[in-house]
Amino acid sequence: MPTPSHSTGTHVAPARERATPWVQVGGWVLAAALLRGVLSALVPLLPDETYYWEWSRRLEAGYFDHPPGIALLIRTGTLLFGNSTAGVRAGPALAALGTHLAAIACAWQLAGRGDAGRLAARRAAMLVTLLPIATLGLVLATPDAALFATAMIALLAVERALATPVRSWASFLWWLLAGVALGGAFVAKYTAVLLPMGLVIACLVHPALRRRYAEAGPWVAGAVALALFAPVVAWNLFNNWISFRFQLGHGFNAVSRGNPVSRELEMLGAQAGLASPILFGLLTIVVWVALRDGWRTRRTAQPTDLSARRFALAVVAVVPLGFFAISAWRRPVEANWPAMIYPAAMMLLATSPLPVVQGVWWRRGAWLAAALLAVVTVQAATPILPLAPRRDPIARAHGWRALADSVAAARRDPFLDGTVDRWVAADRYQDASELAFHLPDQPTVFSLNLGGRTNHYDVWPNAWQRVRPGDGLIVAFDADAKGDSLARVVGTWFKAMRPGALVPLRRNGGTVTTRRLWLYRIAQQVPRTSPTHPEIP
Repeated sequence: MPTPSHSTGTHVAPARERATPWVQVGGWVLAAALLRGVLSALVPLLPDETYYWEWSRRLEAGYFDHPPGIALLIRTGTLLFGNSTAGVRAGPALAALGTHLAAIACAWQLAGRGDAGRLAARRAAMLVTLLPIATLGLVLATPDAALFATAMIALLAVERALATPVRSWASFLWWLLAGVALGGAFVAKYTAVLLPMGLVIACLVHPALRRRYAEAGPWVAGAVALALFAPVVAWNLFNNWISFRFQLGHGFNAVSRGNPVSRELEMLGAQAGLASPILFGLLTIVVWVALRDGWRTRRTAQPTDLSARRFALAVVAVVPLGFFAISAWRRPVEANWPAMIYPAAMMLLATSPLPVVQGVWWRRGAWLAAALLAVVTVQAATPILPLAPRRDPIARAHGWRALADSVAAARRDPFLDGTVDRWVAADRYQDASELAFHLPDQPTVFSLNLGGRTNHYDVWPNAWQRVRPGDGLIVAFDADAKGDSLARVVGTWFKAMRPGALVPLRRNGGTVTTRRLWLYRIAQQVPRTSPTHPEIP
């Protein structure tokens, strides 16, 4: 065993002792990958995932709801593993690994490497494994998977750029990497703009950080990011800005549900649930302390000082919360929308030396988060929570194969004899995409959207352009009075119609929802534009 150095009075840690935190880091990365694999195997594809899978079959520079990042990720996975659940989620799984490794590297660097860096890396590895929004959000094939990976790489590069001298080559190269990663984040999800917005605000208000505007790096990073985002802008330009207009309206159009105060509390409660209550409290503390300390030392700090870098990360974490607090004043905010809070906040918590966020409260937070993940994992396998099937988010992934089997049988129904092509449609994009995925030949399925919001099915050639005189059609509608009335509207476009099977979508015997199939034969007068969304050709 090495002994204390008499010349320096310092203790040289044994190699095995120095390696232990890295072994633990690797263990947490492996545990997270295994947990995500288990959850992926237990939960079938949710409707939003099959919707994004449909995007991946028709790659474009933009889509009605989001930029193309998730479509590119899914396409990567399906090229490797086919159009299967594993294939759809393989790309996001790679992104999850990238998120984990970037978080570990960022925490190690921010903490100053050495023993402190190794401990910070271990805490970062734990957070990405245990924080519910990180683990659960990185299982699903949604835009958040691409957003977390690219945002974390961007934060790693920004932190390194701020840690190197102004106008140095090292700083420039780190800024260049930040620009590439930030461009990737823009292509993942529009809310990625909140990351550079926070950084710009931090550099404007903090004198030491303001000196960064004197170097070329930040400007080059911005130009690179915008260049990577340019195809998305061009796609919107040629499509009447539909994606930008939808997202702005989606976030700020007033909705009557609730009142401003209740919506603000609902948003904060959702964040406490997604981060687990104790860890959310610890994240709040470290962000506040980083803001306070950075502001107090702003007059004397140098551009590379740790307090300035932590201040920048804190502002990057606060800006998304402030942005969606404004949004919540007008309409409800979905729980995952403020996800950009977490990458920077996790880095601050992983590297914080504050006693209050270490020791007993850290352990309690980790155990509570682990317990919540255990409950979610068991719930994914079999329902244990007292939730009605309609209110169970996991249940929304179930029952689609039964619906697809009923549609496959309806396509062979003698009632459709004499028709030319037998098309399949649903009234909702969720149903249409699940049917396209689960039908044996994975055919083109239309979403009529007669009773729902506009989506990308209205942009693609739809039933209005594809169904020709003499064709047949099978449509899945809600099994209720509204669904029946919409079915009768479609019936006016055909020579004959009749109701088909009533299909309950079940999970473990509980009915989530019910669909009614309707069969139509010999198309006659199908409209050539959407009756409910004529503004989109």
